[in-house]
Amino acid sequence: MKKTKIICTIGPASSNRKIIENLIDSGMNAIRFNFSHTKGSEIIEIVKMVKNIRETRKIPLALILDTKGPEVRIYGYKDKVELSSEQIITIKSYLKDDIYSKISNTTDLFYTNLPEIGNLVYKNARILLKDGFIEGFVNEILDKDTIKVIIKNSGVINPKSHLTIPNVVYPLKFLSEKDIEDITFAIENDFEYIALSFVSSKENIIQVRQLIEKIENEKKIESKTKLIAKIENKKAIDNIDEIISYSDGIMVARGDLGVEMDIELVPIIQKRIIKLCYREGKPVIVATQMLESMIENPIPTRAEASDVANACYDLASAVMLSGETAVGKDPVRVVQTMAKIINQVENSLDYNEILNQLMRIPKNIDVTTSIAARSVTIAYDINAKVIAVITGSGYSARMISKVRPKLPILAYTFDFDVYNQLSLNWGVIPRFIENFNNLESLIKYIHEDIKLTGYADSSDYFILVSGLPLGKEGSTNSIRVEKLS
Repeated sequence: MKKTKIICTIGPASSNRKIIENLIDSGMNAIRFNFSHTKGSEIIEIVKMVKNIRETRKIPLALILDTKGPEVRIYGYKDKVELSSEQIITIKSYLKDDIYSKISNTTDLFYTNLPEIGNLVYKNARILLKDGFIEGFVNEILDKDTIKVIIKNSGVINPKSHLTIPNVVYPLKFLSEKDIEDITFAIENDFEYIALSFVSSKENIIQVRQLIEKIENEKKIESKTKLIAKIENKKAIDNIDEIISYSDGIMVARGDLGVEMDIELVPIIQKRIIKLCYREGKPVIVATQMLESMIENPIPTRAEASDVANACYDLASAVMLSGETAVGKDPVRVVQTMAKIINQVENSLDYNEILNQLMRIPKNIDVTTSIAARSVTIAYDINAKVIAVITGSGYSARMISKVRPKLPILAYTFDFDVYNQLSLNWGVIPRFIENFNNLESLIKYIHEDIKLTGYADSSDYFILVSGLPLGKEGSTNSIRVEKLS
């Protein structure tokens, strides 16, 4: 059983039922919908189908809505455009709603949703297109809305390509009308997670939580959707501690991060963020270009295989596939390949040393975290086969996951939202249970269920972490050693 989770982006190559079920069988744990390229009405039937699959198959599977956020793109063309070295193009700010469909009458004129681009640049300022693959420099500033750019390396840009001006803070609202509409869709349709693009401070997260509270009040619904902050620019790096503290998880979005900052800094930043999240017990996702060559090819490059392995060695909670599963030739093979790499790495980890390193970190911890750490220590001492935890909010399971134990973590919860959310946490195997009147009857059920999973046999020991009252958040207060009969 792999412990590092796999997130797959759904797109044209993976939006039918058979492919999705094959992705699940191959190791997918969560599904991402990229709302930079879609809206709720276009994917609602796929969402319903995914929910039907997980209910029919009785499996946990997290749904993630990835917002468009305050991103900057270029428009004015509907087909790919080839740019040549030394070509001069014009980029013009255009803020009307029809920018998405507006077509330029020349291949040298492009529009951008960035206001007053002429006021944000200077002569010879770097301009990056297509995630940095095409570089240009400001040749002339015509007015506050219009600049001319000389292209330095030739290449082809796709419709709605990213435009980046390094080290510039864009004068864009964090939440656009589209983002508000998309977040409302996620709340109304019980998405487990919302990934917030271009988070730069705790205020962004607070703003979204306030929006969700407003949606709950207006729609008369209660949401348990968790917020993942995507780290994509220097300001986010500067504020990383507060962002981790205020969010429910972090995504290291290396695509935009590698354009906004010097690319040689990205591996260092990635390792730092993983370590910070690991210490805080927050899920951390490594994303972008993990197996990108497999969009076209049947096997990854050796560097890509090492990239996935490195994320696992650093103890990332999850790794994410984007174009590989959204538009790739063989999405299922991609997931199978990633799962094989993960399993090989996890079989080589020194789990005792991982525990020792965590225990050496000087930090005040709460009762639940202390119990989680001790449960793993006891499990190792008595050669237990499983750590079982009864959890209402999922917090106890997440704290055990933080310890990164070698043993499977069977997380028993009465809450269907928590059941699906935990599918994103490292090493956690969520188990949905009906309400039990008392702890002893639930323990008896857990004994039988563990044997059914095949993780332990009769006479094997397992650790049970629980508390009273059953399933209440913050009630975890006991560790029991149980022996299967």
